[in-house]
Amino acid sequence: MTTVPIRQIICAVRSGPESRETVKRAIAVALESGAKLTFFHVMDAEFLGYATHGTLRVVYHELGEMGKFVMLILCDRARARGVAQVDYLLREGNVRTQLRKLAIETGAEVMVIGRPTKSSTKNLFKAAEFDAFVADLEKEGNLRVIQVEPAPIAEKDLQGGLVP
Repeated sequence: MTTVPIRQIICAVRSGPESRETVKRAIAVALESGAKLTFFHVMDAEFLGYATHGTLRVVYHELGEMGKFVMLILCDRARARGVAQVDYLLREGNVRTQLRKLAIETGAEVMVIGRPTKSSTKNLFKAAEFDAFVADLEKEGNLRVIQVEPAPIAEKDLQGGLVP
């Protein structure tokens, strides 16, 4: 079986400490392969449309500003560790839809993504759904998905944020 050289890696990150191991793994793969690394985060605030009287555009603007800040920090960390080509993408909307679109649009060979966690926050996926989603993503995007098991999150990690 021949292996396709890795030229593009997508690292799907959440907005909390559960993405630490995912980020570390994506950086390691980028260093091993010399591939371009793109951090990717989807902002999905559509649920607020039912709970707020204000405009969602304002919410998305603020989420976007925070997202840019975190993505720039992640890019700096990757560069500091030796990744030569690194950037980020932020998108709005449904996480599943946006992950599928990005996989197809970029032609990336690898996506690094964290598995759902057992936590007090709501997960987008249940374990069985996630496995089926990953299988579909690999097929539709013609890429390899590396699943990362998040490290247990301690109380101190919740205050420290996503960036290791």
